[in-house]
Amino acid sequence: MNHIEKIKKLSEQVNLDNISEFDIKLALRIRLVEQAFLRLFSEGKMNGTVHTCVGQEFSAVSVCKNLNEDDWVTSNHRCHGHFISKTRNWKGLIDELIGVKTGVSRGIGSSQHLYSKGFLSNGIQASLLPVGTGIALYKKINKEKNIVVSFLGEGTLGEGASYEAFNLAVLHNTPQLFVCENNFYSQSTPQVNSITGNILKRPESFGMRVFEANTWEIAKLNEIVAQAIEYVRDGSPAFLNISTYRLNAHSKGDDDRDLDEIQYFHSKDPLNLLLERHEWSKERDKLEIEINKYINNIEESYIDEEFYCKDQLPRHKKSELINFNNSNVRMVSALNKAYSKALENGAFLIGEDIMDPYGGAFKVTKGFSSEYPNQVFYSSISESGMVGVSIGMALMGVKSFTEIMFGDFMTLTFDQVINNASKMYHMYAFQNSVPIRIRTPMGGKRGYGPTHSQSLEKFFLGIDNVLVISLTSMKDPLDTIIDLENIYCPVIIIENKLDYSRFLWAENKNYSQKIEDRPFGNIVLSPKNNQPTLTIVSYGESARHIADNIDIFFEETDQIPELICLTKLHPIDYHSIEKSLSKTNQILIVEDGSTFFGLGSEILANLTELSANLEFAYRIGADPYPIPSVSKLEERLLPTIKTICSKFLKAYNNK
Repeated sequence: MNHIEKIKKLSEQVNLDNISEFDIKLALRIRLVEQAFLRLFSEGKMNGTVHTCVGQEFSAVSVCKNLNEDDWVTSNHRCHGHFISKTRNWKGLIDELIGVKTGVSRGIGSSQHLYSKGFLSNGIQASLLPVGTGIALYKKINKEKNIVVSFLGEGTLGEGASYEAFNLAVLHNTPQLFVCENNFYSQSTPQVNSITGNILKRPESFGMRVFEANTWEIAKLNEIVAQAIEYVRDGSPAFLNISTYRLNAHSKGDDDRDLDEIQYFHSKDPLNLLLERHEWSKERDKLEIEINKYINNIEESYIDEEFYCKDQLPRHKKSELINFNNSNVRMVSALNKAYSKALENGAFLIGEDIMDPYGGAFKVTKGFSSEYPNQVFYSSISESGMVGVSIGMALMGVKSFTEIMFGDFMTLTFDQVINNASKMYHMYAFQNSVPIRIRTPMGGKRGYGPTHSQSLEKFFLGIDNVLVISLTSMKDPLDTIIDLENIYCPVIIIENKLDYSRFLWAENKNYSQKIEDRPFGNIVLSPKNNQPTLTIVSYGESARHIADNIDIFFEETDQIPELICLTKLHPIDYHSIEKSLSKTNQILIVEDGSTFFGLGSEILANLTELSANLEFAYRIGADPYPIPSVSKLEERLLPTIKTICSKFLKAYNNK
């Protein structure tokens, strides 16, 4: 039996008995709003695209009518029915798609990016499923008798994030109902060509209870949905598969399904059958008049640039330098103390292998799960999933920390960082913040090889509304972590695995150590008795390595360096760099990763825009190859004092 035969068999059981007036009116309103959207798009009065749920309305109605105000819904690109059913705010939805500032996201998010109390949607398939798990975990931790419903289409079961969310939801027994609206097509691809096996066996394999219903037997659908929600409200995740059929195109008009097939399902559609009755055709006419009257009276009032063009990043121009001294402790102990302080202030932490007695691969989190058992949670090997969970917690107002075991694994977090965390502040019209902190060790020099030694920070620099900071054993990290309390944007915290075992920097007798007097200020190492001749800009372990060998650099190159150790890699503060260059007019930038399209390129480009008149400028980084495990070759590829001196002299002598 092919996929069409399966749903035809279901649709033949269409039953219009025992459908409440409430259900019909709400489903009818959803359909009429959706049809109005298609008309407005065809008239050129809306931008972008729209994915209607015509034919699937009773799924949204049946599920959301069982939810209360403090329950949450996460949705996808086909979200309008879910939104209207959960919030009843059909007017705010129309305003949003027309693009006026009275829209639910002030016209910024449009069709796919909706936010309201208890509701959020995004067009990236599966990305909000682990976010929903995070919200559900928050509800569980705080003993709230609320649930999260996460809608997905069956095509979303091709996404790995779906299974990360299933697994984490079951591991932590979160009150989350995954609702699969199975319309048997992934955009234009028939289900038989995109999803293999049995859909229900997927969640079952995680130990999740499953339920099954369809939108042709409305009374039975309501009964099964109520059972599923009651089960989840008692404290366990579940999966509900609702078979249905989408009568309209995937979006505005991209439909190449067989016309006879579509017409058949039009004839079996419960709402179409109900509209053959006079009472409901009359109700349709009444609702159409109401909806069209509202649309015709909408005032074109748009948000202005000043409102929209803002970010949460800490940007500064000038500051004073102040002295500082470090305690005689190892960096790993200093980090442990700093993050413990964040937990003491109510933060949440999730990661792989962070629970006691292990305490994380580098022991930064040792002791935390014992001291803060309700704030520290283990994760499966699910980098995307755990960051999604952290985003969910952050949306609930919690400062959320995620440990990614190796910086190389940060690539697996990319979707959550870019398509959720970095955008939610803007695309939901500043109604929320996402104060997540993703911390991870970068770098080589420990022989871990090509997939555990990379410095990938350049791939995360410049992501809009994401702060990137680099910790270093040059300075106790406690103040930096405490300062994050007042930062509400997403933050990526780069540590260095070689730095963990080092004692915090102790003063060099020939150099003064100072730090800019503001949050995340740059560290400046200046010669005490001489005028500097060269400005070196670096960060993290490389800056510490240069500081430890600064006398060797002078002996090898005959240059007197002033070292600027950056704390913020995005956005960069240039005041201390410019001040140093006013004395040296020469700059050397040392970064951990390869230099092409790297941090050094950005610094030099900005200095050029700031009209810096440089006599010499050069970048040094790792050679552009995977980091080998063998120590001698690794040392050859990575910036060490030997390679830094050698490459600098070669460039300087050829200037």
